[in-house]
Amino acid sequence: MRGNGIRVPWGVLAALLALMAVSVGTVASNEPRPLASPDGALLVTFDIQVDPGAADYVERAAQAALASNRDLVIVMNTPGGLLGNMQQIVTSIVKVQDESQGRLAVYTFVPPGALAASAGSYIALASNAVYMGSGSIIGPSTPYIIGGDPLEQQHVQNAMVAYIRSLAERHGYNVAAAVSMAENNTAYSATQAASLGLVTGMRETLDAFLAAVGLGGSLVPGFDEPIYDRFLSFLSDPTVDGLFILVGVIALVLDLFHRTLFLSVAAAIFIALGFLGAQIIGASIVGLLILIIAAALVILEVKAGHGLFAVSGIALGLAGTYLLAYNVQYSPAPYGVEQYLLLGGTGALLVVGFLYLTRIRHALLAQPKLIDPSRVVNMTGRAATDLVPGKDGVANVGAEDFTAQSDEFIAKGSLIRVTGYQDGKVRVATVSPSPPEPAKSGDPSTAPPSTP
Repeated sequence: MRGNGIRVPWGVLAALLALMAVSVGTVASNEPRPLASPDGALLVTFDIQVDPGAADYVERAAQAALASNRDLVIVMNTPGGLLGNMQQIVTSIVKVQDESQGRLAVYTFVPPGALAASAGSYIALASNAVYMGSGSIIGPSTPYIIGGDPLEQQHVQNAMVAYIRSLAERHGYNVAAAVSMAENNTAYSATQAASLGLVTGMRETLDAFLAAVGLGGSLVPGFDEPIYDRFLSFLSDPTVDGLFILVGVIALVLDLFHRTLFLSVAAAIFIALGFLGAQIIGASIVGLLILIIAAALVILEVKAGHGLFAVSGIALGLAGTYLLAYNVQYSPAPYGVEQYLLLGGTGALLVVGFLYLTRIRHALLAQPKLIDPSRVVNMTGRAATDLVPGKDGVANVGAEDFTAQSDEFIAKGSLIRVTGYQDGKVRVATVSPSPPEPAKSGDPSTAPPSTP
């Protein structure tokens, strides 16, 4: 009994000592430290989503901060984004902190009314100090997987709970509050976060924030996001990628009705950008396959002409666009009201456009032809292009151009005769020019009279 009585006080004392150590560590980690260099810091304006472009942007800024021996300041207003890119950004932040051996730090400021939501909350907690303005929010931080079953969802959520815990522990923030953001989808106002110790404190202006972290009066130039990274961000939206592919296919079909170089080039660019963006975000193969099937249905409409294949292809294309994000980890979900409105509006416009195009096609087919193709046999004309055996060319017969084939080479401009017609193509052969007929004895001579 006495042994038990002795162990209890020592256990309590050990717990108190551990609590004091955590408290000291929390205060020390959040205290501003002297600048490593009089050059100040670099300022990153993170008013963007968390995506491949944003990850490359912060990586470039981190490298520049290390190269110039400057701190890194992040002014944040983000709704979140891709978890994989969030982890890349956290890695860039840790690189500044660790490769400088603690001489450099990363600070985050969430201005009044701004967001450090979802994936952004992890980035903020990776910083040495976080300050928030009134009306700003941090969290919620629960991850989301398009198409993921409950087991997959729980698997990713457990990983992110452990991840946000480690970030909070590293910098002395309130671990329980941080875990609640990922585990219970909790969000905190600036006042709540500051009172709980989830963030370092509150400041209302950028200047006040810089002064609080020891950067007041220092040189803090902005590090602008490169155009390349903005382009990456633009292509990192699965809605944009799917619509690019679908619209590109529509442009190809339109080019069959109204052949222009512009439509062909635009279609190739749209399709290429769509597949490039899908590759950047690691889009689902299922979504891409459905988009390819949708494209095939739209192209089949050229043969069918009744509009059913086109409408089915467009509907399937919208489904494929949605499924591009299948099993890709986000925080929050990549689809909201705006995305659904964009998909629905684009789909409706494409359906109406194709139905109108089908109506025009029927009207054109109903018009009588100038010459019945079956009646051009034995008619003569001219080769509009060089006619090469085994290849299609063009022959002009009766003031109309026809797709022509020949068993012999016929130079452009040569006189030809139609020898047959099949499957919309004419077969032609050369026609030797007739020699001039000799003058008859009764005809007056065309020679000039001889002089005596």
